[in-house]
Amino acid sequence: MLVYMGSMTTIKISTELRDSIAAVAAEDYGGATLAETLARLIEEHAEQAALAAYARLRENPEEWASYLDESRLTDNVASDWMRRDEPA
Repeated sequence: MLVYMGSMTTIKISTELRDSIAAVAAEDYGGATLAETLARLIEEHAEQAALAAYARLRENPEEWASYLDESRLTDNVASDWMRRDEPA
């Protein structure tokens, strides 16, 4: 989850929008603060954008196969440390 630390500021939003964010905070995020709710909504938006990019990639069979091949190579390289030879 995104955690926004640092200086604070104010933003001008309508009371209707503030109330909508507060409702989401109460109903979906267990009473989180408005800042925490906005951070979570932004994170969810980024996740949905990534999933949409994968969906677009899957629409092109050649590109999807290339992506999967590259992923396998990366996974193999990343796990090489686990395949150390036993000492003789």
